[in-house]
Amino acid sequence: MGEEFLNRVYKTREIQAEENKKETDEIEQGVRQMIETILGRLKENRPVFDVAAIIPTGSFYEGTKVGAPQEFDFMLTLAKLSKPDRITLHPGCSVWYPYIKVQPGVEFPQEFMFNMFYDGEHKDKDFLGSPRILVQEFWKEIEKVLDSLRKSSFELKMRQGTMSLVPCESRKLQFLYQHKFEYESGLPEKYDAEREKSMYPVRFLYIDVDLMLAIDHPSVESVLHMAGFPKHFEELIRKHKCHVIPKSCHKDHMAQKHCWFVTFSSIEREVVSKMDLHHKKCYKILKSLISSDISISRKCMNLSSYTLKTAFLFHVYGETQGTGCSNSKTLSTCIMDVLNYLSSNLFHTRMPCFFARDMNTWGQILETPWFTWTVSDETSSNSEAFKLCWVKLMYRYVKYLENIITRDKPLSDEEWENTNHRCCYFKKAVEQIMKHYSRQKGYFKVEGNPSSIECCTDEFFSEYIQNLKKCHNIDFSYLL
Repeated sequence: MGEEFLNRVYKTREIQAEENKKETDEIEQGVRQMIETILGRLKENRPVFDVAAIIPTGSFYEGTKVGAPQEFDFMLTLAKLSKPDRITLHPGCSVWYPYIKVQPGVEFPQEFMFNMFYDGEHKDKDFLGSPRILVQEFWKEIEKVLDSLRKSSFELKMRQGTMSLVPCESRKLQFLYQHKFEYESGLPEKYDAEREKSMYPVRFLYIDVDLMLAIDHPSVESVLHMAGFPKHFEELIRKHKCHVIPKSCHKDHMAQKHCWFVTFSSIEREVVSKMDLHHKKCYKILKSLISSDISISRKCMNLSSYTLKTAFLFHVYGETQGTGCSNSKTLSTCIMDVLNYLSSNLFHTRMPCFFARDMNTWGQILETPWFTWTVSDETSSNSEAFKLCWVKLMYRYVKYLENIITRDKPLSDEEWENTNHRCCYFKKAVEQIMKHYSRQKGYFKVEGNPSSIECCTDEFFSEYIQNLKKCHNIDFSYLL
């Protein structure tokens, strides 16, 4: 039954739809040209933000994008700090969340530096300050460039269409791609419904572009000697390097501290893009069933696309070299293995990062959304259970998918519709809950590793589900 269900997901959700490659290539090239134009103006205004390299990351370049080419991700390496011998790294919250010391003689604005007590003495403005300050200034200067370009009615003219700037409040770029093709009032004489999408390109497309500042890691050798890095990827890291980015530290998810973060995005792009078509199909199916469209400032625990990518990397490439999945031919076998891995990690509230295996993907501080409800006397004594209800919700949903895939009987049309609705509902409901609590700043914090969600009993979880419906009209009763 699993293969039938998964193939139906693949077909009905249009994951399999072939993109118009010419148009997709033009959109990608247009996005790059727009970024280069913006960064060129930025360098003129603020030389500190001179970019040495624009590094593509994310699902589009990994070959796992679901849907239209309307999201792109790039890392921008700062030229002033990415050359050899410009910085050194010192442990912050951990070796993966270091402080950045700027070397003597390197010119970098003092507004981004700070005094630090390190190794028993004060360092006079040797270290980069809060990553948030640098990021804020970067986007402040970007907005000035965008205002100037908008006033000049700037747009990029391409062979099949034009690309222009769109005002965007969040810290990302947004472009509008408009195709030159004009639709006629009627359909052509020979209408082919199956090829409609390839024959008729989209009239317009809003495109979101995430930009992440980055610095080349100054010592690949030191990474190779870190306990959590899998040594059999030495050749890969030497070829693609790794980077340090302004991302919230392990102990303070609001990024108020001075830690930066060691990222392996360029290596992840390489290993995911080289996955075979079978596993990419599995990944896209599961992504369409699990990952919500969430963009929040905090590191709230959830089944994000990054969590799913991490699970797939462990499935395909294994714990050690040569132990990954190499010969599976069915969707259900591979997807069930990934779901089992996810459910096990959710139960134990810990998921190792693929390239930093001594670090928890969900963070040293586990953050979960909260809301106030009146609990019964029998369940009110365990405060930890409040914090873990959200994790158990993720766990129960993964188990729900496992049960659907392993079911003996095929789903009737009505059962399929109900199941499909529940999957879509789960994703949208999670998205809304997280957005709500991001605005309200209402979170539970679980310090350290609680070892498992076992203390969140079924009885307590049932009350959580009932009150979630009562307080927020969100119905997850099918997960009880």
